[in-house]
Amino acid sequence: MGISPHYILYLDNDPKHNAHICRLWALYHCPQVIRTPVQSPELYPIENVWDHLNNGIRKFIISSKNELGEKLVSEWDKIEGNVCANLVKSMPKRLNEVIKCKGGPTHY
Repeated sequence: MGISPHYILYLDNDPKHNAHICRLWALYHCPQVIRTPVQSPELYPIENVWDHLNNGIRKFIISSKNELGEKLVSEWDKIEGNVCANLVKSMPKRLNEVIKCKGGPTHY
């Protein structure tokens, strides 16, 4: 994947990320891993970016891993900076919503 030694892997402890093969891969390929609370998408704006990316690649018929990789990179490059900036700006509202819902489900 061409991961540099300064790369930090950010895991949200989703159960599929805790599979033995995933932990083993991270051990050998990622010098630093940040682990956070389990499945709390309302506090992780990157989940919205993944959704945006997923919607972007669904318009293609993909028949190989290489093609998937190419389309993912292509669609990733199309995501404008203001998408991420707006997600970051939404964090105070997200945090207030989580507090209001006492850690329960939010509309995010």
